[in-house]
Amino acid sequence: MKTFKAFTLLLATLLATNICAQTVTLDPTFGENGMTVIPATGTGQFELFDFDKRGNIIAVGYDLYEGKYYLTIIKTNANGVLDHSFGTDGIVTIPEYNKAGVLALKITKENKIFITGNFYDNKRVFMQFNEDGALDETFGENGKITLELGTGTATINLENDDFVLFGSRDNNSILKCNYYGVIDESFGQNGRAYLTDGETFSIAPNNIKILKDQSILIVGVDTKDPGAWRSSAFCKISFNGNIVTDFANNGAWKRTFHPDPHVGVTFEGFEDVLEDSSENLILLGRMTYDSYIVSSNPTGNINNDFGTDGVYYFSFTSYLIGHILQVENNYLIGLSNRVRSINLNGTLDSSFNHTGIYNCGSFLLQDMKLQEPNKLILGGYFNGKFPLMRLNIPYEVSVKQYHELNKSITVFPNPAKDYLFFKTEKKIEIIDMQGKVLIKSERPVQSVNVSHLKAGVYFIKFEGGRVGKFVKI
Repeated sequence: MKTFKAFTLLLATLLATNICAQTVTLDPTFGENGMTVIPATGTGQFELFDFDKRGNIIAVGYDLYEGKYYLTIIKTNANGVLDHSFGTDGIVTIPEYNKAGVLALKITKENKIFITGNFYDNKRVFMQFNEDGALDETFGENGKITLELGTGTATINLENDDFVLFGSRDNNSILKCNYYGVIDESFGQNGRAYLTDGETFSIAPNNIKILKDQSILIVGVDTKDPGAWRSSAFCKISFNGNIVTDFANNGAWKRTFHPDPHVGVTFEGFEDVLEDSSENLILLGRMTYDSYIVSSNPTGNINNDFGTDGVYYFSFTSYLIGHILQVENNYLIGLSNRVRSINLNGTLDSSFNHTGIYNCGSFLLQDMKLQEPNKLILGGYFNGKFPLMRLNIPYEVSVKQYHELNKSITVFPNPAKDYLFFKTEKKIEIIDMQGKVLIKSERPVQSVNVSHLKAGVYFIKFEGGRVGKFVKI
């Protein structure tokens, strides 16, 4: 009898596990069987993509042809269908730059396409395009601005609508300017904040993140002692460019992860960071043969209940930069040709695609973003062509009490990036998928600023009880 009960319990456990485990699939409603693949003149690769205010996908990369890298922009609709009204049959190629190193892409408030990158030696170019792919001649000189910023620009942040942050590895600093290239001399020292306390750390930046409190987090590599192995490190500066000394250890945290860096290891460092829904800092780092995720609380102290003593390790490396984002109660890691899901406590989420990992085969991802809570878009490289891929990801989204939506409610644009508008003035509440009220208006309004919300699906509740839904991108 005991044996039968044990067998029944084991069977029930296996069945429950199988029910919970869900397969990640290519979304057949996107492109052709889940992928949009656009031929290149030579070898094509997407570096970055974003969603415009109408939900279209704007992807930027380069076309390598006869030894030259040509900046290329491609536009599709939300389902990956090429927009032939954009540029020439959906594609814009910039022929005068043959060293296309795209650093950042932003869709502006006016739904224009802002791109910056390394297109000359020692110079950076700002470019702005209209919705149809033509250069915006009202911007700079015929749509372009060229800046002298030195050779070591490693990363850039365009999250804020008013300013740009450049990270430089030449002198371990952050430069702040506006979108017309005018330096903000009130920031740091004449526009530049140096990522050092002068004694214990000096951080070469790999990525920049503006946090919810408007402070600035920088992740990268500590280079204080040039004779020693470099450590993975992050630091925090204020909105004005000063080191936040009460964060971590005098403003910074660093650690060497490899136990013996002299044995076949060529690099180590953090390269992406996420501020999650609990305001914890989730940092993705890599070394030659392994990758790792570190969880820190908002004060810069490691969350030791995450993974193993604050770190989740996984054996995988790539020359491609990794990305991390949060979906419900999980973190998604995109690196090379794999998407991996881990739980908030730093353990592998084995229910994700039954193994915790989705293998993209020959598709190498360079960027990934959520289009909807259960729709993940990837852009990158695929057999020398420009590819976009959409995955159905099997997370259960908490709709809670808002099952009955009023389909007559019109809010626009939907998806929204900055402002959400509605036809008449009403008192409103913006509610997340867990039922938490994030924005509340005590007086009638006809628009609401949603730019600070994370990408995802939200509800808008009007006075009188009517509820609608919109997507924040």
